[in-house]
Amino acid sequence: MSKLIKIKLSYKRIPFEYRLSVIYLIVGCLWILFSDQLAGQLSNDEETLRIIQLYKGWFYVLITAIALLLFVKEHLKRLRYAENLAKENEQLKTAFIENMSHELRTPMNAIVGFTEIARTEGVSMPEMRQYLDIILNSSKQLLSIVNDVMDTSLLESGNVVLKNEQFTLQNLIENVHAYFSPVMKDNVSLLTHTEGESFMVCTDREKMTRIFHNLVNNAIKFTHRGRIEIGYRIGSKDVVFFVKDTGVGIDPAFHQSIFDRFKQAEIELSKRTGGTGLGLSICKEMMKLLGGQIWLESEVGAGSKFYFSLPINTLRA
Repeated sequence: MSKLIKIKLSYKRIPFEYRLSVIYLIVGCLWILFSDQLAGQLSNDEETLRIIQLYKGWFYVLITAIALLLFVKEHLKRLRYAENLAKENEQLKTAFIENMSHELRTPMNAIVGFTEIARTEGVSMPEMRQYLDIILNSSKQLLSIVNDVMDTSLLESGNVVLKNEQFTLQNLIENVHAYFSPVMKDNVSLLTHTEGESFMVCTDREKMTRIFHNLVNNAIKFTHRGRIEIGYRIGSKDVVFFVKDTGVGIDPAFHQSIFDRFKQAEIELSKRTGGTGLGLSICKEMMKLLGGQIWLESEVGAGSKFYFSLPINTLRA
C-alpha cells in the first residue's frame, strides 16, 4: 500500500506536459498493437484491411482528440480555479495590509498625541484622567491588533502550544466582564449568564479568554444600543459558551465566509468600524485546537449570536 502511495506521489511530481505526452504515446502504442492484431483476425483481404486501417486511424484521431479535450479542460478548470483563488487571496491580503496600516496608526496617534497634551503645563487632574483613559484604551486596542497578528502567525506555522490549567467558568466570565465594562458604550449594557458557580474545568484559559475577547470586541463594534450578553450553559455532553448582541446583524450569506482569514462580512462596514478581519478566523482555529466547534445565528437588523462548545470530558478537571 505504501509503495502505491509513493508511486502516486512520484507521478504527481512529474510536470503536466510530460505526463500528457507519455500517456498519449502509451495509448497510441497499445492501440496500434492490439488494433492490428484484431484487424488481422477479422480479415485477410488486402482491400478490407486497407479500409480498416483507414477508419482505424480516423477513429483513433477522433477518440484521442475528445479525450485530450476533456483531460485538458479539466486540468485548465483546476488551474483557473487556483488562479482565481490566488488573485482573491492577494486582493484580500492587500486590503488587509491597507486596513492594518490604518488600524495601527489610529491608536498610535492617540497615544502619542494625548501623551504630549498630558505633558503640557496647566492640565487639570480631571483632564489628566481623561487623557490617561484615552491612552489606556488606545493601548488596549493596539495590543489587540498585535495579538491578532501574532496569533495568526502562530496558528499558520503550527507552533501553538496548549497550556491546561484549572479554573472555574464563573471566574472566566467575571474576568471578561471586568475587562470590557470600562469600554462599553453608554447605551449598551454588558450582561453575564452563568450556572454551576463551582464548575471547575481544566483547559487552556488564555485561549478561552482570547476567544471571548475577540467575540465581545466584535459585538461592541457593531452594537450601538441595547445589550451584549456573555455566558455559558452546561449540557449533558458539552458546555456551550455564547456572546449575543443586539447589533446590526450579519446576512446569512456570509455565515460561512466570515470565519475565513482576512474576510469580514461587509468591507465598507468594516472600514467604518475598524478591525483586522482576523478575529473570527483565530477563534475558529483555536476551537479546532481545543477540540470544539464554533457557529453563529444572525440576520440583518436582528443582532448576532455566536456560540462555541467544548465536550465536557475534555473540560473536566
